[in-house]
Amino acid sequence: MKPLEILLLYNEPALSADDPDWASEAGVLESVEAVWAALVARGHRARKLGLGSSVAKVLESLANIGTPDVVFNLFEGLGGVGRGEAEITGLVELLGFPVTGSPAECLALVRDKARTKWLLAGAGLPSPEFLLIAKADSLRTHRLDKMLSEGPLIVKPAHEDASLGIGPQSVVTDLDALTHQIQQLRGRYGPVIVERFIVGREFNAAILALSEPELLPLAEIEFSGDGPKGWQIVTYDAKWDAGSIADRATPPRCPARVDQQTHDRISQIALAAFRLTGCRDYARVDLRMDDQGRVYVLEVNGNPDIGPSAGLARALAVAGIGYEEFVERLVEYSFSRRTPHRSAAPSVVR
Repeated sequence: MKPLEILLLYNEPALSADDPDWASEAGVLESVEAVWAALVARGHRARKLGLGSSVAKVLESLANIGTPDVVFNLFEGLGGVGRGEAEITGLVELLGFPVTGSPAECLALVRDKARTKWLLAGAGLPSPEFLLIAKADSLRTHRLDKMLSEGPLIVKPAHEDASLGIGPQSVVTDLDALTHQIQQLRGRYGPVIVERFIVGREFNAAILALSEPELLPLAEIEFSGDGPKGWQIVTYDAKWDAGSIADRATPPRCPARVDQQTHDRISQIALAAFRLTGCRDYARVDLRMDDQGRVYVLEVNGNPDIGPSAGLARALAVAGIGYEEFVERLVEYSFSRRTPHRSAAPSVVR
């Protein structure tokens, strides 16, 4: 492939190092450096553009974006949370540039966990029963009591990913713990999801779609540590505090140890969720399976972490796809979506 002008777009970390969510926001920098190195190694001319949390400065930066052949999109949100991810992607698309990863419509959808789950349910794809609780909603304890009577629940932010707000206390079995967790989370993140907790095994299904979508080698989180088998979860510390007790208690195995029937069932559900939500290029679907073998979609991640230590990179390696090769194929496939005779790009500021 001929050398291209690549703009590497990402969110400049804005949180202070003592903020509890700092690690997840700063994690984008690992991806930036790895992708930049891969692009340069393949002969492309790569330029980095970090966007801060000032909307005015973001618009000014996009107005001076230049004329890249491809925008490599690593933008994850503004100020440590996911707001702005879809909107910034949409602005770049309106400017007429090919963008790697999922389109704005998909990113807006999968960021909204409730809408995604309603869509999955409407299409007949299994997802745990849930209740959406807005920031100002009064807690309908009779409904929460009913959900609790049928088994454990998990509470999580309704519009975040990367395990933000998820800790050992997220899985609850009594009303006091449930209401406390709801109040804690929505005070920091806004609306929350109260979801039926699936006791069982957890899988990460990485999908590559640089032609037809295909499932990369399936990964399973092999939980260890305290608690009954099947009750463990991937907490924020497990995901972002390398070497911590939580991290050591959640080792991934790729490929997962599953029989062919289970693999095929997970693959079918994950690929259907990928297509239904409009994902593009690459994605990750997180699922759990109960002791009856029933598989449930937990989340669809449209532009998951592609840093060299992340799960998608691990699945690529097991599939025999080198990191540089993945980056090159992603750029090439995105470049093929360009509009050859597009008119002058619209201005984002006046």
